[in-house]
Amino acid sequence: MAQQALSPVIGVFLLCLSSLYGCGTVKSVVPGLGGNERAGDRQHLPVSPEEAVAILREVAPQNGWEVVSTGDEFDIHGPRGKFFRLEAARTIGGKKRVSGVFYSEPSGSYVTISDKAGLPEALVEPLTAAIKDQKGTASEDP
Repeated sequence: MAQQALSPVIGVFLLCLSSLYGCGTVKSVVPGLGGNERAGDRQHLPVSPEEAVAILREVAPQNGWEVVSTGDEFDIHGPRGKFFRLEAARTIGGKKRVSGVFYSEPSGSYVTISDKAGLPEALVEPLTAAIKDQKGTASEDP
């Protein structure tokens, strides 16, 4: 009798265990997570959103992009940061367009890294390098 009561419990345990191990592969098949592990990450910057947009305007053309529009980003609590819209010429399919926002935070700003809705990964390093250069130059001025 005890063996009959124990059999369903073992079956349920094995079913739960197999479902846990089966879900481990889901991450690799989710669209957008394949090869770009940084997609969706935030890049924190030690400058205000306004300064970040100004530096992006300088850096983007040097890396095959153009800032086509910028503006203020608001939510129900007021201003949140500065949005930007970028375009890059592509040989197949016309121009590539990407939009993002430099959000304000106490230490400066941050932006989401994404080739679809954020700062393209190709611009992250040039932008951060330009900010470091500008910060270094600004700290050397009397």
